[in-house]
Amino acid sequence: MWEPDGKIIDSNAIGSLAPHEVLFEFEFEYLSFVAIDPNGDLLLVHSLSASGGISRYLVSPIDQKILCDLKAGRLDIHSALRQPRCWIADLVEQASPTTPWRIQSLYRIDFDSVPSRCLPAPGVMLSPEFDPLFRVRLIGSGVVPGTTSAADIRMAAQAAESGLRGLARIALDVKKQAGQVPRDVRRYSDLPCQYSRAGGFEIALGRPRDMVPGLDDEIFGEMGRLLNQGLDALRADQDDGAPIEGLSQHQAAQLFEAIQALTPPMRGGVERVEIGGSLTDGLAGSRILTRDDRPRSSKRVKAARKSPVIDPPFRVTGVAEGADQGFDFFILRQLAPAQIPGLGPVAEIKFTFEDHLFDKVALAWNSQDRVAVVGERVDSSFHALDLQLADDPAP
Repeated sequence: MWEPDGKIIDSNAIGSLAPHEVLFEFEFEYLSFVAIDPNGDLLLVHSLSASGGISRYLVSPIDQKILCDLKAGRLDIHSALRQPRCWIADLVEQASPTTPWRIQSLYRIDFDSVPSRCLPAPGVMLSPEFDPLFRVRLIGSGVVPGTTSAADIRMAAQAAESGLRGLARIALDVKKQAGQVPRDVRRYSDLPCQYSRAGGFEIALGRPRDMVPGLDDEIFGEMGRLLNQGLDALRADQDDGAPIEGLSQHQAAQLFEAIQALTPPMRGGVERVEIGGSLTDGLAGSRILTRDDRPRSSKRVKAARKSPVIDPPFRVTGVAEGADQGFDFFILRQLAPAQIPGLGPVAEIKFTFEDHLFDKVALAWNSQDRVAVVGERVDSSFHALDLQLADDPAP
């Protein structure tokens, strides 16, 4: 075992370390537990290693809030253990039910002196059920304590939400084609923040609070598979226009747009982005995105969307009687004029729209007021460019 770089102190200084509450055990070995010091304060005790009948634990003083956050999955083990005062305790097993061990030696240490290989990795939770679904960590010269900017923090949150939204659209589209009723896209992208950590800023997102096994698990599993498939294709030595197995050109473009949203900007202090969490860890572990991945993904998006037939924009008024906020489209009916240039007389038009129009579409859908839509036809699809309240009366 590694030798602690610290001062040996009286083994009774923090009490007997008798387990007060066992937090995690494996094969009857206490890996994480709570003890009480002689002053009645809480100690978090976590197993680092064992050899020759001696078990080495890291001991950190904590308060009730840290303990509650740890048990609720709002705080990872690494962050809970990282305290200004820490000890290394070497314990020897005893044949007593009330005193399962004795402290052979106790060291007062600095947390940063503990080798990283001995510590739980950042982001690892007390129980696997609390592991983050998706996490984004910014890495670079400009992402350090006291330097990380609000723009960088905003970028991490937006990258996570935009990337997940693109993946969810494809995964849900597959479910819809299979005849299954999908949920809202935002259910799988606008996720609750499980924790955030400064110093190489990281944000971790958890599962929906009303997570239901079954469809939700399938969707998140498909999103993770798509992300890894896209990253593998992005870095493969192949033509930019090479097809992605199982995806249409439109879906391939959406996939690479989602990846592009997760890449670091070409300038600034963020040089790399690490993505991880249970969405990807079970397939390929954490992945690192670099600045080189941004132009690569941009080329793949352009190749997948090459040579679309785009007609001139047109204006039409109507009522958004059918809308799907999850799939980002709405259906405009009661059209005026009913004769659409290049299309002829139609009863309704299905428009897709970007996020910046979401509030306007939601208002139109809920109010049933007539709206004017400026749209364009791209190949056989229609895309809304803008939406406003209409001045003309109903036809």
